[in-house]
Amino acid sequence: MFEPENSLEALMQAAGRDPAIIPRFYRALLEAEIYVLTPEAPIEPGERRSLARQERVNVATVEFQGLTWLPAFTSRKRISDYVKEPEACLGAPARNLFAMLPNANFWFNPLSECQKPMPASEIALLMNGAIFEKLQTADAARHDSR
Repeated sequence: MFEPENSLEALMQAAGRDPAIIPRFYRALLEAEIYVLTPEAPIEPGERRSLARQERVNVATVEFQGLTWLPAFTSRKRISDYVKEPEACLGAPARNLFAMLPNANFWFNPLSECQKPMPASEIALLMNGAIFEKLQTADAARHDSR
């Protein structure tokens, strides 16, 4: 049974059940700290450090259905559920990671009961705000069909 670790996970879970929650989830996601795995980063497990300006990092990827995805996590617990050995990760507001890794497909909480693949096209709509317009149009269409 999935137990949310934070408000973002609670919204993610609720959005899966109620489409009216989806805009709140997306707004919260942009501001929430998320984590990506950076296995080659020079850092010891449990330590924290900031990235240097223009520092390059290699982010772990997985292949699924012919696409490359960045496993991303909404809490530290989701990381430890996914990888059994300690691994370096980068935590930052999702908005910053999306900007830093343009055109990337993110897969939130892979292997979890509460997961969400977000293709680059969906992230682009989120970053430019167009997704909220599309959701509003879809919501209006749902209400009109009742």
